Amino acid sequence: MKRFFRALFFFPRLMISIIWSLFWFLIRLVIGLAVLILLLVFLAKNSDSSLAQRFNQTVNQLTSYVSHHQDQSLAQTMSDLATDEISQKKGARWSANSASIYIKSSNKTLRNAYQEAIDNWNATGVFTLNLVTDEESADIVATDYSDGASQAAGMAETETDSLTGRIVHVDVKLNTYYLLNTSYGYSQERITHTAEHEIGHALGLDHDDSQKSVMQSAGSYYGIQSVDIEKLQILYS
Repeated sequence: MKRFFRALFFFPRLMISIIWSLFWFLIRLVIGLAVLILLLVFLAKNSDSSLAQRFNQTVNQLTSYVSHHQDQSLAQTMSDLATDEISQKKGARWSANSASIYIKSSNKTLRNAYQEAIDNWNATGVFTLNLVTDEESADIVATDYSDGASQAAGMAETETDSLTGRIVHVDVKLNTYYLLNTSYGYSQERITHTAEHEIGHALGLDHDDSQKSVMQSAGSYYGIQSVDIEKLQILYS
């Protein structure tokens, strides 16, 4: 009976032993290769031999290749990045040309962008945004979120009255994943333009890719233009 059980467990024990030995062999191999590579890099940087120069050249080529493909990946992400995602009925507007707004975001950069965007929309003289200190009483709530999968720098979630088609509430959100990551190239000016864009949706404006406009669907390269003011005047005439 003992022989039977020894024979029964012999192969499982053997497989576990082989796998365990292979695992530690690979760990030692990786560590050994890493040490060897670091040693070669050190020697190459401190040697004037032709072999060292060729080794340095190879390392630089590999580094450039990896860097190039990382830059390409980032460039592709930037080209696909939209200004926002919106959920809004075409032609929706507020019952009057004024609304209250509350800045919920606690990030200083985004708060400054929202404040400047509010001031810029108020400066048009077409619509008045009244800044309030109570979220519950606000018609528009300006906040933030972080989502690398959305491929958008912001969003505007609009609620409308199903009978009148009038806007009753909007949540405006700026995506910190892109806007606050220096790799994506958003300056304070472009962050402000993004805030202006989202607030533009909150006022009832749609995307406009036919001309220079703050409401272009991607990029946030422009601030509020005369065409945006004219469209807002028509919407609230």
